[in-house]
Amino acid sequence: MKTSLIIPVYNEEKALPLVIEEYSDQVDEIIVVDDGSTDRTFEVAKKYNTKLYKHETNKGKVAALRTGVEHATGKIIIFTDGDYTYPAKYIPNFVEEIEKGTDLVLGSRLENAENIPFLNKMGNHIFSFLATYIGCTNITDSQTGYRAFKKEMFDKLNVDARGLEFETKMTVRAAKHGYKIVEIPIEYRERVGKSKLRPIRDGIKMFFALISVAYSETSLLAKMIIIPSLFFILIGLITGLISIYEKIMFGILSHAYYPILTTFLILIAIQLISIGLIIDYLTKKLDRIEGRLLK
Repeated sequence: MKTSLIIPVYNEEKALPLVIEEYSDQVDEIIVVDDGSTDRTFEVAKKYNTKLYKHETNKGKVAALRTGVEHATGKIIIFTDGDYTYPAKYIPNFVEEIEKGTDLVLGSRLENAENIPFLNKMGNHIFSFLATYIGCTNITDSQTGYRAFKKEMFDKLNVDARGLEFETKMTVRAAKHGYKIVEIPIEYRERVGKSKLRPIRDGIKMFFALISVAYSETSLLAKMIIIPSLFFILIGLITGLISIYEKIMFGILSHAYYPILTTFLILIAIQLISIGLIIDYLTKKLDRIEGRLLK
């Protein structure tokens, strides 16, 4: 199948030539989308045999990816970053998995992980755990920008996002819909140039993005099980805060059973949420299997 590599770039004049040169013999076409760069990125990209598009203003990484997909002619779409962190040598493995029927292939940054800054690494572990929990699918790197899928899958995997939360939402949506996800361990290199990731701000966005996709992609039956758990969590937090206040202010608990009640309510809530997510996952997985059998 023909492969289209999409590289969204914003002020990557130093790294972009290295990326294009490395990937040029691994894919059938390279699409570079300059998202309103203020340096010489666009001029540098002109020197190479690529399909080049430019946003006059910075619209965000996701807008650049969508522009790239819109103009891609390949059946297999591959995303990578323009900062030279993702090696091209894994492309054959990605293509092989797609041809075997995988819906979404992720390049999991398990090798040379020391090149990931500490805060980014910690956030990645947290969000990958949440993605695994919400999607009921083991995911070690939900935020990787190195991924592949069939072009026809893009509309199904596309999500409402503007920034770096896109990858996490896309991964969780694929898991929630029962699509087959395969992770390939990859080497992660130190980036060329300055990182644009802001761990705290982007981390908050990713958290709310996960909550958003978890709610919107969950079936009504699962919601009927999950929503009551929010009430238990609320009551548990209230009794827990009362216990903490009494202990700090008076040194004793006038409601000695509150800590036990807090623990009990939160555990019940977690169990209900887990049951709801599992039911949702199994229902959608069975629907996917039925759909394939009918085809």
